[in-house]
Amino acid sequence: MRSAAFVIGVLLLAALAVVGYQQSRPAGERAASSGAAPNGADPTAELASRLLLPPYQQDGATYELRLYPGTLPPDPKVDLPRPAGARLVGSSVRSRNGTPASLDVVLDIPTSTSDVAGFFDRELTKLGWSAAPNRGGPQGGFVPSMLAASKSYCKGENPPWLSVSVFTPANAPIDVRTHLELTNPTPVPGAFAFGPCSQTTPPQQFGVPSKLPTLRAPDGVVLRQSGGGSGNDRQTSEATATAKLSAGDLEAAFAQQLVAANWIRVARGADGPVAWSTWRLPGEGDWRGLLFVNEVTGDRRMLMVQAQLVQ
Repeated sequence: MRSAAFVIGVLLLAALAVVGYQQSRPAGERAASSGAAPNGADPTAELASRLLLPPYQQDGATYELRLYPGTLPPDPKVDLPRPAGARLVGSSVRSRNGTPASLDVVLDIPTSTSDVAGFFDRELTKLGWSAAPNRGGPQGGFVPSMLAASKSYCKGENPPWLSVSVFTPANAPIDVRTHLELTNPTPVPGAFAFGPCSQTTPPQQFGVPSKLPTLRAPDGVVLRQSGGGSGNDRQTSEATATAKLSAGDLEAAFAQQLVAANWIRVARGADGPVAWSTWRLPGEGDWRGLLFVNEVTGDRRMLMVQAQLVQ
């Protein structure tokens, strides 16, 4: 879900940038979700709509999209906090049967701004939002460096629901995407209606819950996922890292995060370009862990963390 939201966000940013070049175009150009553009309609807005809205709607409703380069929509009005120096790239409104259903806002924030996620957390709390219930957290393992933080907020069990995602691309401003869900996103009759603020829990999936904690890159380290897998008795996450830290120092940095997740270290070793540690996991079952770091080249590191059930 999160990766799908990111892809949609990237497409939205690209569409807003294209629209922004058309200085003569009125803000809030409308485009339908399907069908050919009528005579005189804006082809850029039509293309943006086809890219940003699903090509097929199961509920038979009519969906429309409005883009607002450099500004917020006049309707629905939304009160969103902005850190000092933030630039409003633009916003969009998706409507269902003529009624606004969701709103997205893109902000660029200076890289010198500290604790961006904390800023939104504090300011949204002042506006009456509260953090959504913890549903168990994201899938564990190494997290790519660009995926910084994402959090959902509620004003009750029913919409509106709000989410803030903070991305930190290299050599670029901090990219903040705000999504406001105004209606239940599952309007299909008979479908299971579940949102981040719902009191009911979603249908349970088969399999073992993630045993791997979320592992984020230390300062100065760029992480990229390279593989992994999950089964009933083994879970693995692999990544490559660009870092000046030695294998031993990098192992120590990630070991701190494992300790914070209540993993208990059993043994540790380092020999030249290789560092490793073994662990015992909390909870039911005799789960054992392994953290492995290998210096491949001058600044390239290979990482692996694994949890395995001993039977």
